Amino acid sequence: MRNLLKIIPLALVITWMAGCKPGVPRELIQPGEMEKILYDYHLADGMAMADGSYEDLSLRRTVYREAALRKHGVTQAEFDSSLVYYYRNTELLHQIYERLAKRLNDESVNLGSTANEMSQLGGAVGQGDTTTVWTYPHAVALMPIAPYNIISYSVKADTSYHAGDKMIFSVDAQFIFQDGIRDGVAMLAVTFQNDSTATQVMHMSSNKQYMLQVADPNFIGVKIVRGFVYLSGVPDIQSQTIKVMCLKNMRLLKMKWKEEKKENEAGGVPSVGFTPSPEASPPAGANTVSDTAAPVRGERVIMRPAGDERAETAPRAPSARKFP
Repeated sequence: MRNLLKIIPLALVITWMAGCKPGVPRELIQPGEMEKILYDYHLADGMAMADGSYEDLSLRRTVYREAALRKHGVTQAEFDSSLVYYYRNTELLHQIYERLAKRLNDESVNLGSTANEMSQLGGAVGQGDTTTVWTYPHAVALMPIAPYNIISYSVKADTSYHAGDKMIFSVDAQFIFQDGIRDGVAMLAVTFQNDSTATQVMHMSSNKQYMLQVADPNFIGVKIVRGFVYLSGVPDIQSQTIKVMCLKNMRLLKMKWKEEKKENEAGGVPSVGFTPSPEASPPAGANTVSDTAAPVRGERVIMRPAGDERAETAPRAPSARKFP
């Protein structure tokens, strides 16, 4: 009985402490409403880009954003003061951004944007020759505050990979920036069976689809595929402006080159050769690994436009925050 009398007060104290757990102050915009406002900010930016000339873009963007705030009955001052709070509680802000990224991704799926990956990627792939090897979330949000400014991925090759496979990373970027420079960086690196590595790097600054490709023209075979997407910028937890890059429809494709039977000129015996399908052939000037010789063990190869033979050291990826 005495033990029971001791346990009851302790349980009451724990319950009281849980109920007093601090949350977002009532005078500020609550997380659910902030997510809705940010979503309308995204729509406002899209309308501003699609309506009118580039010279009036800044004015149109301001007008549409103010309309988004009026829709939710929020003043610019209330919105700015709430942003200050959320930037000081970056984990909470990042959770809002993650839900926003998922909402944008789900919206794209509902509109049928991922119904046919082959047609969406255009001539980069040949239907029937590709396999999706992406096992990570398809939508994330990045903000210019570590560790939320980078995501990374790593995929080891298995027995389903073949010599000559091309790796393709594709992502749709959606920027929601009130001010500042938009600069996202994506890298795709493929390590081959002889431990040589080929990479391709691309900067992202617009709301559109981006795609990286690394081929294996010397038929060495893929060993491991790595990459990252990074949002650059000076970290500033005192910032009062929105800076977020939503990534959606992320995918990593493995494309197998088609086999082509041809007659042996010497004896007329059929032999098998490998040639890319016409739609899979890289366009003129595209980044490719040299097909004159296989990379040497341990060599790092930088992807460059055809004809550019300048040497360059491969970029070092920043310390990455991996997906859970």
